[in-house]
Amino acid sequence: RLVDAYRAQERAARLRTAPMEEAWEGLPPAGAAAPSAEDRVLAGLEYGDVGTALDRIPPELREVLRATVVDGLSTREAARLLGIPEGTVKSRAMRARAELRAVLAQMSPSPMGGPA
Repeated sequence: RLVDAYRAQERAARLRTAPMEEAWEGLPPAGAAAPSAEDRVLAGLEYGDVGTALDRIPPELREVLRATVVDGLSTREAARLLGIPEGTVKSRAMRARAELRAVLAQMSPSPMGGPA
């Protein structure tokens, strides 16, 4: 979902800034080497708000998220990699997402005062 969102943002930005003929073809401006959506997501995970938030959750939760979300492993594969039961992977993933949401909300509260 993150990669798709970044791709959509990239397309919208190109359409706003590219010369009309290049925008029409959906190509980046000539000579521009834009990073891929995957590279931007990974950079955001390492250096952006998500990376900062990941550093603030417990390591056992962080490693489950990295295995299942960043590395794209299944629950079974993550369980084998981490040496924990599948049920533990599932419960830690659920807790990790909740804690990550809470940390992100503290870092940048919603301007409307409601949930993001």
